[in-house]
Amino acid sequence: MLYEELLKSFNEKLKDIHLRISSPMEEANQVIALCTLSLAKFQRAVENNGFKDMDMEINFFKSVKVIPMQYLIYYSELRSCELSIPSGSSNMQIQFLEKREQEVNSFFHQHKEFLVYIKQGHTLLDKYYYSRKYIDKIQPIQTYPYYKDPNFNTSHDVLLARIRGFELFEKFIYQRKLKIERRMNDFIDKEIIWTGTYAGFIEFVYGCQAMGYFNNGNKETIKIVEALGQFLGIEGGNPSRTYNEIKFRKNSRIKFFEETGLRLLQKMEDEDEKIND
Repeated sequence: MLYEELLKSFNEKLKDIHLRISSPMEEANQVIALCTLSLAKFQRAVENNGFKDMDMEINFFKSVKVIPMQYLIYYSELRSCELSIPSGSSNMQIQFLEKREQEVNSFFHQHKEFLVYIKQGHTLLDKYYYSRKYIDKIQPIQTYPYYKDPNFNTSHDVLLARIRGFELFEKFIYQRKLKIERRMNDFIDKEIIWTGTYAGFIEFVYGCQAMGYFNNGNKETIKIVEALGQFLGIEGGNPSRTYNEIKFRKNSRIKFFEETGLRLLQKMEDEDEKIND
């Protein structure tokens, strides 16, 4: 009863955080703190009260402790992901998230036998997996030490929590990618594409950057190239190498601006002639 009361208190506090906090990072920080505190309370309760029988112990490690554990793992991964995601182009962010997705899938594949065991609702090995009595008879699973104590673990309870946490993290990655892709679709007008040369595009960006036209000159040039390149449908290219090639041109180093300026002047003159006619 004590453990169920502690779990009920945890769930209520978790729900309150979900309702109050809208920022993913702030939510992650508060849930991680809640999980750590709750697990410490569970540990003290186990040390002081123990379990009346093995069924109670199995239920605790399989169905009670796993709840704060899985959220600790999930929000730890979420926070790490949000802190590490590139600040560059949307394509770079998608690539980063796909790499994390591959890591999650690799983890699931590594533990596919145990995953099948829990997905199919098997219980035959529960006493070995979720009790401390047989911990020396089962080869322990090497897992990241989100929260680990030799007197508060079984051979597979942390692995179970990690699977549950990674399932939540997998859904987060999917939603995060979907959000970026929607933003890309909203941002990019596929009717507008750059039909000039790549060198002309790079000269244009570097020239405007030299004038401080983008964020008053406080934005990295490579990030401007990535953002505008994405908007204008420009793929590939090496901005730094192209810029160096422009610098070492034998003729005009600012061919794009000179030709564009002359063409604009010609356009204005042609329009003036039509008006005068």
